[in-house]
Amino acid sequence: MTDSTTIDDAKAIVKSFYDGGSEGRITGFADRLAENFELFVPPQLPWGGRYDRAGYISILPQVAETLDFGRLRYVSFVAEGSHVVALIDIGVRGTSESIMISEHWDIENGKAVRLLVAYFDPTVLLDQFNSSQK
Repeated sequence: MTDSTTIDDAKAIVKSFYDGGSEGRITGFADRLAENFELFVPPQLPWGGRYDRAGYISILPQVAETLDFGRLRYVSFVAEGSHVVALIDIGVRGTSESIMISEHWDIENGKAVRLLVAYFDPTVLLDQFNSSQK
C-alpha cells in the first residue's frame, strides 16, 4: 500500500459509515472524508450525480430517509489494498422490500477519498420515491 492505511483500517473506516447510518448518525461519518472526496451515484436516482465532500454530506439525510440502514445486511465486504467493496442488501423505507447496492470505496491516509455506488435494479427505490412525491 502506498499510504499508512491498512486493509483492516480501510474496512473499519467504511464500516463506520454503515454503523452510523444504522444508529441514526448518518452524517457522523463526515470526519472520515478527505477534503478532496468524490462521490459518483447513478444519475437516475433522486440524489444521483457527482458530488464533492460537502455535496455528499448534504445528501446523506435524504439517503437515510429513503434507505433503512436498520435492515442492512452485508452480502460481501472485502478489501484489497486501500479499495473496499461493500455489497449490501438494504431495506427501502415504507416497504418490506430491499435493494442490493455495490459500493466501491477508496481510502487514503485514513480517509475516504472516493465512493462509486452501483444500484442493482433500483425499481422499488424509485417507485417508493415517486409515490412519496405525489
